[in-house]
Amino acid sequence: MQTIEMIRMHVNYLVTQARHDIYSLSTTSDATMKSLLLQRLWDTLSAIQFSTELLANEAKTSYPVFPSQSFTPFPSSNQQPQNTPVTSQQTPPQSQSNQRTFTVEELATFTGKNGRPAYIAVNGIVYDVTNNRAWAAATHFGLTAGKDYTQEFASCHTGQQSILATLPIVGRLA
Repeated sequence: MQTIEMIRMHVNYLVTQARHDIYSLSTTSDATMKSLLLQRLWDTLSAIQFSTELLANEAKTSYPVFPSQSFTPFPSSNQQPQNTPVTSQQTPPQSQSNQRTFTVEELATFTGKNGRPAYIAVNGIVYDVTNNRAWAAATHFGLTAGKDYTQEFASCHTGQQSILATLPIVGRLA
């Protein structure tokens, strides 16, 4: 239950941040500030989406559904409950119906160029970095989108898995 409470508090913080940004957006006439606020709102909404998926997954593991029961805390289409707790070592939860499997070659086509989205992979999970300001122009400190950056992430962001929590998950790397 401690994990659920922590996630709930984080979601509340994110909602407060979004409300503040919406208010700021409505009161400013500075185009640069509006652009920054819109980007921060996008990032906040991505984090809220991830956190609510994590909450739903945690609720399913806390209240497992057995075949003889008809109650499901968060029903979803064609998704079976998972009876293993979420730990920081596991990959983030993702609805099976939305997951796509990418080969390295397919991932390489998502470079953020020619109208394509910008995707990267870390630890077998493919993330959308298209609208992430740290990946402006589909690059991040010399790294370009469309590649697996598991080793680079581990060497530069050790212990900072929360960075990945702000990115939309689009699939898995084969």
